Amino acid sequence: MQIVFDFPREVMELSPERGRGYRKIVRNNNDLERYWTGKNGVSNAYMTVYGYRGTVQPHNRRVDLETPIIRHFVMDFDPKDFRSKGGGGVDTSAPLEQTKRLHDFLLQENITHCVWYSGGGFHIWVGLDKPYIPSNGDTLSDIKEAGMKVVSDWIHTMNLYCSDPAVPFDTSGMIRIPNSYNSKRGLWSIPLSTGDLEKGIEYITEKALDPGRGMIPYGEKGLELKIIKGKSRGKVFNPNSKPIDLPTISMEGVIILPCLNSAACRVGSNPSHDERVQLVKYLSKRMRNFIPVERIDRDKLAEHTETIVRFIHSLEWADFNEETTRYQVGTIIGTEYPQTCSMLHKKGMCLGKCKYWDKTGAIEEE
Repeated sequence: MQIVFDFPREVMELSPERGRGYRKIVRNNNDLERYWTGKNGVSNAYMTVYGYRGTVQPHNRRVDLETPIIRHFVMDFDPKDFRSKGGGGVDTSAPLEQTKRLHDFLLQENITHCVWYSGGGFHIWVGLDKPYIPSNGDTLSDIKEAGMKVVSDWIHTMNLYCSDPAVPFDTSGMIRIPNSYNSKRGLWSIPLSTGDLEKGIEYITEKALDPGRGMIPYGEKGLELKIIKGKSRGKVFNPNSKPIDLPTISMEGVIILPCLNSAACRVGSNPSHDERVQLVKYLSKRMRNFIPVERIDRDKLAEHTETIVRFIHSLEWADFNEETTRYQVGTIIGTEYPQTCSMLHKKGMCLGKCKYWDKTGAIEEE
């Protein structure tokens, strides 16, 4: 059983000099191969983890992010300790050992997966037992919750602290195209076998000086997700169930919800417009401690704007423009916008019941 790539999907190049990129659609595997072949050695080539069923009308130049075909998910291992604030650096042997740990577990469970060296870390693509097809934002959140329960359990039971917890089931996010060139590192993303992992990081980096091809599939069965289906606005997460231990980050003491961390706070990502708006709405309310915006001094709102712009700049969004960001943040921060867990759930951003749940999440009770 192999990992299947669906289309259409979006691709993006990041120039090593400018560090900026813009998305475009590729509609089949030949389009994808032509795209990244033309970028190798010049720019870094990324693609969405998922293909989609729909595109945005009327020009169909972007995919509809609420229509992913979820056949797999990716675990991304970097030389960072994601348990610490800011993800402190660790020795390169740590992500390799944790990649081997998860690989061995998946082999033992006979779960479909493939492993790639990304030129700096490791990606494990894990296959699911079937394509999970969300019909709306609510069902997309249901799928994410089921997936993140599995991922959270793996991270804690196997001590996978080098696994970026914001990557799995990020259905709008992008990942380095397998077998493409990492121009920042001067290495190729290459498929890895069990033997490659056993030979160590020096062997792998030397092997990555030359391009690899295809994928090396392991396991014969996909992972099953246990979906708790959403039903109506009147239903909520089971109040007696324990929250999932989902990752958070903070901006100058303001804790950012796990769903918004995943949707918009991955360094170097390219979030959708709505994900960016939801992040700024959330931050602006908490910076003023939920005091109505008309009672806040304009100078204080200007300070809040600059704080949020600095934070967004630190996220290194691929298409970041400081002037545009400041204008849009300033527009949002001066306006009252409603925002609840129920709203984020309906937008497909919810990852499950976290400890910040406000009792409005629309999920059928267990």
